[in-house]
Amino acid sequence: MPFFGRKITGAYYSIATGTASNPLQWKVSEAKVFNRTDNQIPSKLLMADPFLHQKDGKWYAFFEIMSEKHADIGVAVEENGAWKYLGIALDETVHLSYPFIFEKEGTIYMIPETKRHSQVRLYKTTNFPFDWEVDKVLIQNKRLVDATYFEKDNVSYLYATEDKYLCLYVADSLHGKFTEHPQSPLLSGNYTRSAGRLLNYDGKLIRFAQDHFGGYGRAVYGFSIDSISKTYYKENSLKNNPILKNQGETWAKNGMHHIDIHKLPNGTYKAIFDGYGYGTEKITFSLKNNF
Repeated sequence: MPFFGRKITGAYYSIATGTASNPLQWKVSEAKVFNRTDNQIPSKLLMADPFLHQKDGKWYAFFEIMSEKHADIGVAVEENGAWKYLGIALDETVHLSYPFIFEKEGTIYMIPETKRHSQVRLYKTTNFPFDWEVDKVLIQNKRLVDATYFEKDNVSYLYATEDKYLCLYVADSLHGKFTEHPQSPLLSGNYTRSAGRLLNYDGKLIRFAQDHFGGYGRAVYGFSIDSISKTYYKENSLKNNPILKNQGETWAKNGMHHIDIHKLPNGTYKAIFDGYGYGTEKITFSLKNNF
């Protein structure tokens, strides 16, 4: 018997920011949605996969934004409590998304999805937030999406999804040689696509994943990494899942599939997330997991 599944037909993604005392509980209805009108961005233009980065006391948001032919990486800066769109930060000849941005030893890096290059590329900026150039190809001849980098016990790890499999790669350093972990692929089917940066909270390292049960981009789930090394991996689903989901008649009423969380000096948390709810969604039935 089919389960009920709403498809993304006519609805489009937007991004928003919020703050919370608990990084695993968010009131989406109170989030500050990116103002498209003030920034002269068409209402139905896709904006998704947002990441935050703070530099010189200012917050910047990097996100997937649709152009005429494919998606690029856009950037905005938060000024006086409002987001100001600055333009395209990175443009390639192929589709780009999931601009995983981070800073290490004074250099700001980005690992966007470059699946159509059959590579996982590490970029660095020479003039933040623009002027990105390829610093290193981390993984060759693989069509991977949503690459998510992290370090644990002086070891570099990289989640990435190939088809419907969650893969894990390991190296001695960011610029070292990445090889597939002995237990990789870790998972198949649902919860295999990353949904944002990892979070250290309450003594746990938490992986966020997309829930596609019933339709792409339904919700975000969290998984506690209980043990990880170069040879072993174990995780468990958090008890209070989902972390994000569709919430009533809001801008994200149809679903959410990404979150990036940062701890603030006062102990609260700031996050940026995406969701789709503007526009009209066609209701259909489905028997399968919509990846």
